[in-house]
Amino acid sequence: MLFRRIARRIQANGPNARGSIRVITLVSGACFFAGGLPSVLPGTSSGMAIVAAAEPAEDFLARLRAAKYFDTAILYLDRLDKYAGVDGEFKKAVLLEKAQTYVDAARVSRSAAARDDFLKEATTSLDEFLKGGSNPRQAEARLMLGTLQMFRGAQALGVKPDDAARKAALGHYSAAGKTFDEIVATLKAKLTEMQGAKIDAKANPEKAAERDQSRGEYLQALTMAGEARLQAAKTYKDPAKAGKTQLDEALGFFTDLSEKYTHFPPGAVALMSRGLVQEELGQNDAAMDSFIRMLETPDVEDLRDAKFKATSGLIRLSLAEKPPKYQPAIDRGQGMIDTVRPNERRSPVVMQLQVDLAKAYLQKSTDKENQKPADLKRSESEGRQLLIKASKVDGDHVAEANELLKGLGVESESGKVAELPTAEDPTSLDDAYAKAIELYQAAENYSAMLATAKKDNDATKQKELDQKIVESRGVAIRILSRGLAMIGANSDGEVANNGRQLLAFMLYQDSRYRDAAVVGTFLAKNSPGTDMGMKGALIARNSLQTLLVSDLSNQRLISEVKDLAAFAEMNWATHSETPVFQRLVVELSLQENQWDKARAIIEKMSESPTRSLMQRKLGLFLYQASAEARAAGEDAEATKLMGDAEKELRSGLDSIQGNLADEEAMKAALILTKVYLRSDNIEQADKTLRSTKYGPAKLADTLGKSDETFASDLYSTELSLLVQKMTAPGSDTESLVSKANEVMDKLRGSVTGDDAAQRISGIYLRMARDIREQLDTADPAQKTKLIGAFRVFLQRISTTTDDTATLQWIGQTVMELAEASMQPGETKAVGQAADLLGTAIETFGRLKEKSSETPLTVDYQLGRAQRLLGEYKKAIDTLEPVLRKNPNMLNAQIEAATAYEQWGAILPPNFASSSFKAALNGAKPDENRKNVIWGWGKISQLTSGNPKFRDTFFDARYHVALCRYLWGKTTKEEALISKSAGDITQVAALFPTLGGPAQHRKFDQLLKLIQKELGQKPDGLPALPKPALPAG
Repeated sequence: MLFRRIARRIQANGPNARGSIRVITLVSGACFFAGGLPSVLPGTSSGMAIVAAAEPAEDFLARLRAAKYFDTAILYLDRLDKYAGVDGEFKKAVLLEKAQTYVDAARVSRSAAARDDFLKEATTSLDEFLKGGSNPRQAEARLMLGTLQMFRGAQALGVKPDDAARKAALGHYSAAGKTFDEIVATLKAKLTEMQGAKIDAKANPEKAAERDQSRGEYLQALTMAGEARLQAAKTYKDPAKAGKTQLDEALGFFTDLSEKYTHFPPGAVALMSRGLVQEELGQNDAAMDSFIRMLETPDVEDLRDAKFKATSGLIRLSLAEKPPKYQPAIDRGQGMIDTVRPNERRSPVVMQLQVDLAKAYLQKSTDKENQKPADLKRSESEGRQLLIKASKVDGDHVAEANELLKGLGVESESGKVAELPTAEDPTSLDDAYAKAIELYQAAENYSAMLATAKKDNDATKQKELDQKIVESRGVAIRILSRGLAMIGANSDGEVANNGRQLLAFMLYQDSRYRDAAVVGTFLAKNSPGTDMGMKGALIARNSLQTLLVSDLSNQRLISEVKDLAAFAEMNWATHSETPVFQRLVVELSLQENQWDKARAIIEKMSESPTRSLMQRKLGLFLYQASAEARAAGEDAEATKLMGDAEKELRSGLDSIQGNLADEEAMKAALILTKVYLRSDNIEQADKTLRSTKYGPAKLADTLGKSDETFASDLYSTELSLLVQKMTAPGSDTESLVSKANEVMDKLRGSVTGDDAAQRISGIYLRMARDIREQLDTADPAQKTKLIGAFRVFLQRISTTTDDTATLQWIGQTVMELAEASMQPGETKAVGQAADLLGTAIETFGRLKEKSSETPLTVDYQLGRAQRLLGEYKKAIDTLEPVLRKNPNMLNAQIEAATAYEQWGAILPPNFASSSFKAALNGAKPDENRKNVIWGWGKISQLTSGNPKFRDTFFDARYHVALCRYLWGKTTKEEALISKSAGDITQVAALFPTLGGPAQHRKFDQLLKLIQKELGQKPDGLPALPKPALPAG
């Protein structure tokens, strides 16, 4: 969107930016400028001269700005028309570039008078540019003018404004409002025209994208217009009275946004701005409703700051009532503080929220009529600790925090904890609670200090603070446990429950999750339907969840979680945390492969982000189950599961509200794209991958790629989509191949570091396997088309690159295409498969010619290709040096054993027996007379008992029996044939399922063949028992 592009541009300090103003974007959408020096380009010097005309003007201008040569930059712009080769569009925007340069100069100027002069020059340049008529950058200029006017308003107002400053600030804010009004009017007319044109997104995606962009710009312009009115009103000493006109206008803007566009970030954020305006107008009930609605919006990154501000607003409103309602303020504020993420802990809005929450605690500490002494002490301690933490982080809140601390008798830089209670027996429950609170706060203070010590790499201090945290928390737990044991018929129930909550929480902090779950569950069931009960339930839930991480199959823990979730649903049906309990039960059902049970729970959930998330998770599990079913040869079940996965993923993605998708949704969309690709639905695959709402191709750069596996998955899926497009009639092959090259470039550029080459090779290998998996699930007609398209695509890339990693990927992918072309049971490639293997061998040859240090994986793939072509001796000769260098390369050992086995099948009997023997027992002894090539026998021995190699073990045992049988048959030795039968029955006695139905069938068929050869009744193996029906 235009506003975001400009924000990014004026944030940038590097050589490719048009300016270097940092921007602080308020949660309401308005932008104010902040100070801070730009980074100077390395290598620039004071002797920098005007460049030759051949250097790009925009880059050179950016360098001048970055180096703070603003006078030279202005001179350069004045003479720009004299330089040849400068882009014509750039020349037309000279006034705009001048304005940006003046703003940059103002930002770094230490003189208030000079700064004001620069800003006036910037305003003049912008005005002239806007009067110059149409220009593609007109909207950018209007936005710059509006934000500049807002900046001048904030600058004029200052910290302690007099009447003249207020008047000047009002003028700037009013001018900004008019500027944003013009943007709103222009965009509204444009959108109205587009609406009349009835744009078809499928037929005209460019126009549809332009419409969506304009709509987003329109929403942000409305936000800026409202913010300008709000700030204008605040220039008055009494905004509600003197600034009522501006506040009413601001309220109109924010109401319009929040009612019509609440599913989009600007509309959702407008709820908070609306509350601020209503608060200024004295409409406290309406303001409270707006703030609460803001907190009920989805918990996504774009809305976090607004939620913190809305919580601060609720605290202010609660404390403004008569008498002050401090408890609702504490509940709201503490609940929000508890959700603060690591990257938010030092943000200005969180620091201000801490100060506001501290005020609520301090207000409670003065209510001697309604609070017990222990609660008064606890509340003051809570408030004091919040203020101490806030005072240690720079920001506008510090002065207020220090003033409040001063009122408590705490110097702003001390924050020292008084002498702490000891582990002596408490005299009463109240005494135990008060002492525990003090110890708990001390432990929290030590934790804050520990974070600083870790940042400073002070190991000694860390150890000391760690010990203090353990001691303080341990003493608190002991004292509180003893105090709770004193509960009697006349004990205060509220103090008792507060004590249980604190005990459960400290046990959780101390990693005593079993005890924390017990205390939390007791608290929940002792106080059903109350906030305190829910707090206990949350601690119990989190404790049980943590225990399950290390013991996922523990049925007792699973049962406790399900009971707790059912209890929460019964007693807190409308609570915002109840869906999270249901979510946990759904996830447990998914872990147990209980798809129908998970679906039933999801269907009972009300429409919410949690329900959408659970639908997507169910879809991902069904997708994985489909892949497993297909690998087991259960094609009908695999197809059904794939269809179910598509339904759940699509529903879970489509129910995302507005543009509030996160990284998880983006990854789910990538899987849905794969589902469509495997069903040959190219149109839906493309639409999903590039969706502006959740499409990974659109959002990956914004949300980020959390790991290289996802990046490779995204790029390989994009490549598959492009290749499948090549199979469509009339497709533009050249254009698609060009786009594919761009995707490959992105992939290579995403992997950096000293081991980049090794990691990119691993990524390419995964991509090749993904392509093979896609081919294996395609129907015969689709597979033929895909193999042809991939072949053309790879040949084109091969002729345009000498990149080692890319050539290796091409070779590996051609190998996968060749194997996918072979018929089931076929051991030697013919026809198209043989041609493809020849291409792979040629590619691997190119790699070996380029360097004598090629990875062992290249020789492994070469040997595999030779084996599939029936060139068994060449294959063994290629694989032997690989295994001499790395005998533990298991896939190469398997390949060598397979080569000997298949070679024996075509050799004359007098040579075949030696080949089968080598396949079974190994070959090529080293200097210690140990076989370099292990053979199936040793492969099975070394993989036995290792769950990671379970399938390899059973496959090796099958080939042990097969090779012994073929060896005995070749030499006509009945003893060997009989022993091969024992190979099967012995492993079946130890492992009755033999690795699953598919492997079991192979062993059974081989045993029948052996029995028949021995003249026995071919009974084979006992049938596998039928799987038990799932419980419930």
